Amino acid sequence: MKTSRVITIALLTCSASTVSLAADQKATANAATSAAVQNSGVKTFTILYSNAKNMAPNTFTVKTGERVRLEVNPLDTASGCMNTIMVPGLWDKPEPIIKGKKIVMEFTPKRAGSYKITCAMGVNRGVILVK
Repeated sequence: MKTSRVITIALLTCSASTVSLAADQKATANAATSAAVQNSGVKTFTILYSNAKNMAPNTFTVKTGERVRLEVNPLDTASGCMNTIMVPGLWDKPEPIIKGKKIVMEFTPKRAGSYKITCAMGVNRGVILVK
């Protein structure tokens, strides 16, 4: 009888420990998932482009290491040397500005500084300040 009580108590203790461990693991997994959702956040800026007003807004401030998404919504098709947009040092590929075709540039600034938003020829359109 004593042996069966000891085994029963041992089994109950072991079961309680397993349930407790599983609950701890689930809580840790939930915390990691929450952190991943928070860490995967992207700071998004939307710009409207028109031939009459160029880009609005055209000045942005972000932090080093922060994921950034720059969306340009062209209301007109740009022409001449100003028909592209890029951010040298952050997005080096000139993107054509075509009416109705959204341009999306995603990047993570590695160094603080002032990065000009330009056309492919380097004409200034705006600035991204990285702190």
